[in-house]
Order: sequence, then structure tokens, then C-alpha cells
Amino acid sequence: MRALTLWWMRWRWARRIRTELGLSEAPSLQEVVDAVAARRGRPVRLLVEPLEPRLSGYCAQSDTTDYIVVDANAGPVLQYQVVCHELVHLHRGHRPADHDVLDDETAHALFSTVSPEIVRMVLGRGAYDADAEIEAEVIGTVLLQCLDLSRTPVTALSASFQGGGTGV
Repeated sequence: MRALTLWWMRWRWARRIRTELGLSEAPSLQEVVDAVAARRGRPVRLLVEPLEPRLSGYCAQSDTTDYIVVDANAGPVLQYQVVCHELVHLHRGHRPADHDVLDDETAHALFSTVSPEIVRMVLGRGAYDADAEIEAEVIGTVLLQCLDLSRTPVTALSASFQGGGTGV
């Protein structure tokens, strides 16, 4: 019975997010990014960069553009999960509660190539309230399960399964 309940909850969340974003039954990742960008009225740029250890990705919002940065060293499945998680934060309008956690000097010491303002915004992520993080994780996971990954180059996913590991 528990499996049926979980399936039903997942189905309802999947239908809800697809309806909110005007998505097909099995959208591509690009269609989801485009839908979130259209709803927000601003572009969402995905960047793949090597990140500090233990940081798989983050979202940063400027006045004109939203950025989702994903660790280049993460496996493809984790990269998709991070993008979906961050897209939910953007779609739901989640903002960290406190952007001024770090002073400029500390922010620069942690990420010398990123502006201190963006570093504070990103690292303020831990200040999201628990409900926002749970919502982004649950809905992001459901969103990932809805994606049609067959429209993604085979190498992006097949590499994650080589050697029996997923990169997660």
C-alpha cells in the first residue's frame, strides 16, 4: 500500500509541475529551462564549471539573468539533479533569507573569480528555510524523473554508468 501512495504522490507532483510550467508529459531539460525562463521573464543560463570540492552546483540571480552553475566534475545524473533542483528554486521564487552572511574579503578568499555579491547570494543558500529546500529537492527529483533524456546526447548519460558507477 505504501508503494501505491508514494506513486500517487509522485504522479500528482509531476502533473502539478508540468501544468504550472506548461510542459508536455516528458519534456526535455531544455524545455524545462525555457519554461522557467519564460515564467520569470528573464533568461536562465546553465554553466558547467569546475567547482570547489563538496559543491555540486548553485543558483545565482542577477537583476537581469538567472544562472545555474553545475560542477563540471559531477556525473551527468547529478548534474541533471542539480539543474532540476535549482530550476525549482527559481520557479518557486525561493531566495536565501540572508545575502549578507560573508564580508567581501572572505567571499573573495573562497571564490576569487566570482564577485563577492554573487558568493554571498550563493552561500546564503543554507539560509533557505527548510520548507524551500525540501520543496526544491522533492519537486526537483520528480521533475528529473519526468524528463525525456533520450533527446540528450547518449554520451552524457552513458558516461555516468561506465564502470558501474553513476558519478553521484
